[in-house]
Amino acid sequence: MNKSLIYRLQRPHLFERIWERILSYFFFKQWVLLVAKGINSKSFAWDRFTRIVPPSDRLWADPFVWMHNGNYYIFYEERFYVSNRGHIACLTLDSKLNPIASCVVLERPYHLSYPFLFEYQEHLYMIPETEKNRTVELYRCTCFPTEWVFVKTLLNDIKAIDATLLEAYGKWWLFANLREGGTTWEALHLFHADNPLSDQWIPHPRNPIVKDIRSARPAGRIFLQNSNFIRPSQDCSVRYGYAINFNRISVLTETEYAEAHEWSLKPPEKSNILGTHTWNETGGLTVIDAFIRRAKY
Repeated sequence: MNKSLIYRLQRPHLFERIWERILSYFFFKQWVLLVAKGINSKSFAWDRFTRIVPPSDRLWADPFVWMHNGNYYIFYEERFYVSNRGHIACLTLDSKLNPIASCVVLERPYHLSYPFLFEYQEHLYMIPETEKNRTVELYRCTCFPTEWVFVKTLLNDIKAIDATLLEAYGKWWLFANLREGGTTWEALHLFHADNPLSDQWIPHPRNPIVKDIRSARPAGRIFLQNSNFIRPSQDCSVRYGYAINFNRISVLTETEYAEAHEWSLKPPEKSNILGTHTWNETGGLTVIDAFIRRAKY
């Protein structure tokens, strides 16, 4: 074996790439949904989740769960591989967490994903990711869960990813990654306004408040735990959507921001789960997504 060949074989990740190429003849990779009751991000067991696997021609990701009249509804990105353009769909679950109905609830001529849901003044709203349209858009539900109307553009001429709202300390805060240098993984920006329907969002003077590929991009709704706000974030240090980090927000003001990593959720070892990048829970139900390796035949 000559020195040139030895050098090429020793290049970083070459064997991994060769192995991935071999696997691709027998398997394909797909984002799927997982649901479980009675767990939280600290008391976690992968085997307690039930998988909801889409047909092989599409992916399901970015799930947000909502309760309505005692039933669970999961809103998520559905993307067909042939078009590679996402829309927002909804699954209705029965008492045993089996899907009993599904429908598309929001489509646009540009990509949609990450359907962030929130309630304000007795109305249900959604902020889907609309980065391909260079906007952050707000929609209101007029007939649950299927009918949504455009309300307004919250931010314009901006490449914002995975906008996530938080009401705290007398303000509404909008967290979103902004595309910088071609990547959407490492620059978290923060804005604030007096109410979530405002179109006058003020950028934080410390932007980007987080610049770290391990913890910048949002991964679901910010939640309270032991009087602390916990912000789920994507860890893309290994690959896109590899794991979820949970970060405690310690300072949140109009001039300062600080957070600290508390714990992580990583894919299980010796499993066909390769990654996870969204965590949400409502009414005792936890829903996440997982990037799996699935057999072709």
